[in-house]
Amino acid sequence: LPSAATSLRVTLLGTGGPELSPQRRQGAATLVEAGDQVLLFDAGRGVLQRLYDSGTAINKVETIFLTHLHSDHIVGLPELWITPWFLFARKGPVNVYGPQGTQQMLEGMQQFLGSDVHQRPSPFNPAAELAWHAHEFSAAQLIYNAGGVTVTSVPVDHKEGNPAFGFVVEYAGRKLVLSGDCTLSPALIAAGSHADVVIHNVFAPSAALLQHDPNKRKVAEKLASPEQAAEVFLRTSTRHGVYSHVILLDSTEADVIARTRAAGFQGPLTVGEDLMTILIGDTIHVTTHR
Repeated sequence: LPSAATSLRVTLLGTGGPELSPQRRQGAATLVEAGDQVLLFDAGRGVLQRLYDSGTAINKVETIFLTHLHSDHIVGLPELWITPWFLFARKGPVNVYGPQGTQQMLEGMQQFLGSDVHQRPSPFNPAAELAWHAHEFSAAQLIYNAGGVTVTSVPVDHKEGNPAFGFVVEYAGRKLVLSGDCTLSPALIAAGSHADVVIHNVFAPSAALLQHDPNKRKVAEKLASPEQAAEVFLRTSTRHGVYSHVILLDSTEADVIARTRAAGFQGPLTVGEDLMTILIGDTIHVTTHR
């Protein structure tokens, strides 16, 4: 296996969209570990439980990046902020990197949890450790640089969810791209050139369903089809394509793979599932959690 000192370790904590499923796919959340850095991208439904399921020390998750502020990407954030503090004495501050509106959202979160904020402090979990800092960004820029890890924001188009961003994570010569929610993004393709792994959203109902359901056609205007994602995989020359934020509806994972192949991408391809790990080094190892 690749050395931990020169590899990126990715855990797909939650690979679903806003649709409910029977425990198989929780909300959008991806954990990236590089050197001594622990970074969380999005905090959807069930993120705290999935962190626990993965064996991650949840009181160590203090750096969070948000692709956009739709509910299915942030609804797990209040629990992630408050519970590790009062149960496991997490030491603050928590740093949240997100688009414009993140500061206001976090202020609302603190008000929402006002009872905990005022009643739970103790010598074990001091109130001072609840500190959080919002770091807002609005363009393509380097937003994080620590411990040899860099994170660059990439504006993408997510109709009715903008401002929305993808991210490029780099460490020890490895390059990971996370699309967030978007359609085909030339900016993401340019920023993700020669990525080791591209993790892309996918919306894959059948053509028949799209034809008969105008609401689903509107959703298709803001998320990527397998054909669009295949173009991203191809044009970035990625070593491995991965799907997350997987919305199938009347399709299957096999349908998604078949459509991606038919669109021309023949490289290694994985339809992500919750708690799957991807170790990115000279080789790429994908492990399914069963």
